[in-house]
Amino acid sequence: MKSVYPLIMCGGIGMRLWPLSRVETPKQFHRIAGRGSPSFFQATVERHSGAGFHAPYVSVNSRYRNLVRSQLHAIGRTGTLMIEETARHTGPAVLAAAYAIEAREPGALMAVLPSDHLIEGDFGAVLLSMRAAADAGRIVLFGICPAYAETGYGYIVDGGANADFDGARNVSHFIEKPVREIAEALIAGGNAYWASGVSLFRTDVLIGEYERLDPEGAATVKAAVAHAAREADRIVLSDRHFRHANARATESVVFEHSERVLLAPAAIRWNDVGSWRSLYEIGIKDDAGNVASGDVLAVDTVNSYIRADDGKLIATVGIDNLAIIDTEDAMLVASLDRTQDVPLVLKALKERAERPVEGRKHRAHGGTALKTGTGYRLIEHDIIPGAELALDALEDRGRVLTVCAGSVQSPQGKGCIGPGDTITLRPGAGCLIRNEGGVTATLVELQHAVAEAPEAMQHLSVAGEVK
Repeated sequence: MKSVYPLIMCGGIGMRLWPLSRVETPKQFHRIAGRGSPSFFQATVERHSGAGFHAPYVSVNSRYRNLVRSQLHAIGRTGTLMIEETARHTGPAVLAAAYAIEAREPGALMAVLPSDHLIEGDFGAVLLSMRAAADAGRIVLFGICPAYAETGYGYIVDGGANADFDGARNVSHFIEKPVREIAEALIAGGNAYWASGVSLFRTDVLIGEYERLDPEGAATVKAAVAHAAREADRIVLSDRHFRHANARATESVVFEHSERVLLAPAAIRWNDVGSWRSLYEIGIKDDAGNVASGDVLAVDTVNSYIRADDGKLIATVGIDNLAIIDTEDAMLVASLDRTQDVPLVLKALKERAERPVEGRKHRAHGGTALKTGTGYRLIEHDIIPGAELALDALEDRGRVLTVCAGSVQSPQGKGCIGPGDTITLRPGAGCLIRNEGGVTATLVELQHAVAEAPEAMQHLSVAGEVK
């Protein structure tokens, strides 16, 4: 039986998970349950690795390429990056990967996998069980038995058992984000499934359907792949062509109009993690019904989600049904029942235009907050071989970075520096730190408030030399 090429989709920002999820660091690259746990992206990679799977392809915007490489490296995995400069929705991204994989292995099996969902159960085995159907030319869509009448999901309506493939169902029709009355009727009828966003098909089959249903868009994407820049582990799509592709989802272009689709119900626990309440519902609760991660002290606190990602202690007294999320530069406190409304905060911030919504860009490079105190902050950075760490200027803080492991190129032109060497950045200065070695470099960054920085801070060593 053929092995499957996973295509992991790393688009989307997940702004309902602000302040953790930002344009520079979307939710799929954050840890599922705080420090020590894998990111959503890493969990997706691991779920579809091993027997029956090839190394993954990862569809990603160019701004996240180093972040993807770093997270793959951290779990000991490799993959091919399908890099786009201009985002054009899922359809063109999926089709581009299909063209690339088809050129490598004609008639290959390919699975499309969102990178920002939380799944419990052996979804890898469920997917592999449908290989025969996909290899026979069917497009298999995986559905989740709905737990409640969700109005924010798409539904696939069951059309009855399929006579050719065990476990597969025919598709009657699709319903996208129904109003509550229709959603409740679907649940009551017992013949509809949440659309998980996961699909499995032969690459030449998807290409053929696209060329039949959207020939102009298919030609544009094909040209973007043909003129792509290629390296051993990445394909950079030609933006001159790709930016003109029709920005539509695969579902609306192909799946909803193809007679090849099948439904495969998946007996797993699935959540698209669309809000902080979603993380609360699936989290491990203590005896008081709280889900907490990081340094949290909850006194007379019940039914709440508390996440301390910045190293500070969060202490609560006498609260109920709240979400409290603390990050480096913003804290959210909201009723758990209103976490779907977090985008209202972003709208208000944009209207006020007093604080940056995106957060500092250096956080996009895998920085992990270690500790925060009065006037200082410690952050750990990992830079994989061949990658770089871009630190934007901070007007109100000085910084000292100490190399703890590996080696990097000194931004001051002092050559290669290693463990014990430091890099000093005064307020208003940024830098670019490259790792041209063969192992991951680890640096610890100390940020200190300007007013509290002692005179000695200006004489710390740079590249091993005292200034």
